[in-house]
Amino acid sequence: MKKFQILIFGASTTHGNWDVLGGWANRLRLHVIKKILANQSELHGHVFNLGIPGDMTSDLLKRIEPEIKARLFYPETVILVSAGTNDSRLRFSDKKPFTSEAQFRKNVEKICEITKKYSNKVSFVGYTPVDEKRTNPWGKEAFLNKRIKKFDDIVRSVCDERKVPFVRLFEVFETKDFLRYIYDGLHPNSLGHEKMFDLIKPFIDKFII
Repeated sequence: MKKFQILIFGASTTHGNWDVLGGWANRLRLHVIKKILANQSELHGHVFNLGIPGDMTSDLLKRIEPEIKARLFYPETVILVSAGTNDSRLRFSDKKPFTSEAQFRKNVEKICEITKKYSNKVSFVGYTPVDEKRTNPWGKEAFLNKRIKKFDDIVRSVCDERKVPFVRLFEVFETKDFLRYIYDGLHPNSLGHEKMFDLIKPFIDKFII
């Protein structure tokens, strides 16, 4: 019997903000539960959604290793990481990102290093674009797609260097209206979460089957 845990780290989109089904991570949890129920003699495991709204990579670095250590119940561990959009956010005071690009790269490299200590089944999930008309109210810039894409490219670069799978979302979402019904313009709607789940699911199926 294959025994495993899947740990999903991220911020509000991972947490599932504004989605009635709990976001892409909860869809993934339900998918895994169905797999387990259909193969009870072969599979047993848990899925943990460890997304915390507002988290940046600096916040994730403070908690990721203790969170992993507390959940090593079974022989196999799968880790998904999707954090960074909040790092790209611009401060109203000086219009600089909350995390510099150089520091962001260092944070991602450190997160990659920590996760690979505990699992050889690690994947990073990229970011989705935003509706800038909603994310930058009153003429003040906060979330900009050009910034998000730049940070997304940094994560992909680190993953390429370290041969870690990376789920690219930005270009897929650029051509679809996955934000239409979300008032803040930042979080995907249910259709968007469903698309994220569809793109991430193959990585999980490859790991647990």
